[in-house]
Amino acid sequence: MMKNKKVGIIDCGAGNLASVYNAVDYLGFKPIFITEQNEAKKFSHLILPGVGSYAKLANSLQSSGWSSTLKEITESGTFLFGICIGMQLLFEKGEEGGISKGVGLFSGTCKSFGFQHKKIDLPVPHIGFNEVSHINSKIWQGIPNNSPFYFVHAYRVKEIPNGAVVATTNYGESFISFIENKNVFGSQFHPEKSHNAGLKLLKNFIELKNW
Repeated sequence: MMKNKKVGIIDCGAGNLASVYNAVDYLGFKPIFITEQNEAKKFSHLILPGVGSYAKLANSLQSSGWSSTLKEITESGTFLFGICIGMQLLFEKGEEGGISKGVGLFSGTCKSFGFQHKKIDLPVPHIGFNEVSHINSKIWQGIPNNSPFYFVHAYRVKEIPNGAVVATTNYGESFISFIENKNVFGSQFHPEKSHNAGLKLLKNFIELKNW
């Protein structure tokens, strides 16, 4: 079904909304905060930001019904972009704060880096700019491979069993820093805090269309 381009930022208590709003607004689009699930169906492009506890946010999505809504609207063709924990929530489950069920749009589990078991002397959380190796899919057009993006996280998804397209970053090990499948996208990094490359990625996302 054709939808007029309309960008919504999902507000389900995940925080970090202002910086995402400001980035999208700077690009010339006028995002709208969404708290009601029935409102989400009116948007062509949705962004799910996330900072805080995976368990708390995952349980909130399940109990409020947002998890089912996200599945429904993405199946209808709505574009969805999860950021940081917002990306992690798109997977089946996460281990932060105890094992919790995610939305399940991607197979896989979000786990801690676990460097203490590998004798790797790197601080956790992983904070700062790091390179992202991508395969130049449509959303990455105009962004050089291995461009730096801003990260702040202690948990990551290391592997997935299905054939979704991924980009990777190395921090003591290779982990999934971006994932996409049809109209669903997720970044472990914060594009809204990643200068020109991040703004270009958000712009590319908003300009995607399926009609």
